[in-house]
Amino acid sequence: MSRVVVALDAFKGALDQAKACQAVAEGLQTEWPALAVDICPLADGGEGTGAVFVAEGAKARVTTVVDAYGRPREARWYQWGSIALIEASEGSPYLPQHRRPGHPRSSTSFGTGALIRTALETKEVSEVWVALGGTGSVDGGIGLLAALGARFEDVQHRMLEPKVDNWDTIQQASLPRLAKPVTALVDVLVPLLGPSGALEGFGPQKGLSLSEARAWTPSLRHFAQAVDSQALETPGAGAAGGMGFALAALGARIASGAEFVAEKVGLRERLRAADWVVTGEGRMDEQSLMGKVVAVVLAEAKRARIPAIAVAGQIPWDLSRFYESGLAWAEPITTQPIALEEAIAQTGDALRAAGARVARIMQMIAEGEKGHVQG
Repeated sequence: MSRVVVALDAFKGALDQAKACQAVAEGLQTEWPALAVDICPLADGGEGTGAVFVAEGAKARVTTVVDAYGRPREARWYQWGSIALIEASEGSPYLPQHRRPGHPRSSTSFGTGALIRTALETKEVSEVWVALGGTGSVDGGIGLLAALGARFEDVQHRMLEPKVDNWDTIQQASLPRLAKPVTALVDVLVPLLGPSGALEGFGPQKGLSLSEARAWTPSLRHFAQAVDSQALETPGAGAAGGMGFALAALGARIASGAEFVAEKVGLRERLRAADWVVTGEGRMDEQSLMGKVVAVVLAEAKRARIPAIAVAGQIPWDLSRFYESGLAWAEPITTQPIALEEAIAQTGDALRAAGARVARIMQMIAEGEKGHVQG
């Protein structure tokens, strides 16, 4: 019996990873009922990582925290056995411009820190993973540090509030020790400072102008040097508006999210038992090969020596780099021009149809190989 692993990332704005995988699986088995399908949702360590582990049996828990602008909200975190998974997008969620109650200068990562503190204080939890992505704060992680017990002083040893306006004034930071191992998951190893860093690279998405981002940079550098000059240089420190830096300063490990998640759900072992793998995401582009889910799946498929097929809403004309990375072929889920809103609404049906088309080709190949062997 032929076997396929379905290992997709989320189709952002339409379906989470588990639902996207399920839709493709339904399409595959509609066309090829005898095909064994192993559903293996994946994530790159950002928003939606929780859905992957819910599919693996994790339970959602709810804690009251504050959002990226200090307003109370109910936030989920997940417990998978003795592991706690925190999504920074739950504690300090990204907000579109029309929903921001103030300037990004007033944003805070305190809510994510409060979620981490809750997990660390939970008796049954022995380890904490923090998925850094989908956040709306640009405070360099100062709020997160404060929520976990950090204290900040000026040159006269006066206590300072944990906010962006005090970056320049901080002369000394007293940091707590993490009572349990913490791993921060990032999709890209963003530096804290510089053109691709937390402020200049990602600040404009959260409401900063580029000129403001550049003007803030010396203050952020001063703050980071006062807290931990070594953590300042850590790859991934700029993730989630500087939360990567804050966690590194506390001694957390920074890890590639896609590789980490794939390892924890046993992707390599599951591919060894398969004949095919189907991966995909909403849009395939050059970033897909930079530590994202598609890149990890292609690498593991190459290692397992099985064909990898990708399904996506948008596929680039030139797939040469994907072929070099192990892609066999790519199947677009839309077969005609369509408005974005309509495409999003029809994602589930489109994935099922794409799965059926993929299954037809897979079955033809399998039958051809069988006939060749018999001949």
